[in-house]
Amino acid sequence: MINHHVAAVSGGTSGIGHAVLETLLQAGVKVSFSGRRVDRIQQIAAKHNEISHWVEGVAADSVDENHVAQIFDAAHRAFGEPPSAFVLCAGRGLPGSVTSSDAALWEELLRVNLLGVMRQLRACATFYKESYSPDSGGIRDIVVVGSTVGRSLSAGNPVYGATKFALHSLVESLRQELCGDGVRVSLIEPGFVKTEFQATAGYDMKWFNDIEHTQGPLLSPHEVAESICFVLKQPPHVHIDDIRIRPTRQRV
Repeated sequence: MINHHVAAVSGGTSGIGHAVLETLLQAGVKVSFSGRRVDRIQQIAAKHNEISHWVEGVAADSVDENHVAQIFDAAHRAFGEPPSAFVLCAGRGLPGSVTSSDAALWEELLRVNLLGVMRQLRACATFYKESYSPDSGGIRDIVVVGSTVGRSLSAGNPVYGATKFALHSLVESLRQELCGDGVRVSLIEPGFVKTEFQATAGYDMKWFNDIEHTQGPLLSPHEVAESICFVLKQPPHVHIDDIRIRPTRQRV
């Protein structure tokens, strides 16, 4: 890839995050990644490291204070240099409205989707600012996966959507803060994507299957990953800071 030899992916063991990992590898980028499932991390490493060392996995929770440091240090040890691109995919969902969602899960939702994201953004931004030199001519990228429900009110999961509305504000404010330091901060906002995300978060799968029937074909994780790599491939003076990508038949 024109701008990056090494990248890091937070939440790279499944869904969009794993598709990003695979797409980056296909583009010749070495990848350090995080996830919570040790067995899955080992499977990914075994698949891609048979001939040479292309991936390095870290078992870590995305809300940990040192999450970014763990991924970046792992990349430096494995590949001899830290990542110049960081793709933040880790997150969780929650079905229901303010009155119908499980209030016992609100704190965890906010912990992962906001507090964890803020810690990762701050840590990565600090590292990139400190390592930036105007004479190097290089670019650094931070890409965050949000959702179209961070722009348009979703009747099915507005509590989850509220965290994505907040994410839009965080990413844009960080973009404005870092643009003078050679750091591009971008938000990718997918619509309906068919992954294990919905079942894991406890969504009504009959509802989701009906959505797929009436508004599909839905996006695949790899289609979202391609849009992320498109952002990363842009020349250093070009910044695509926000992409909304939906299934053609998705109404909102």
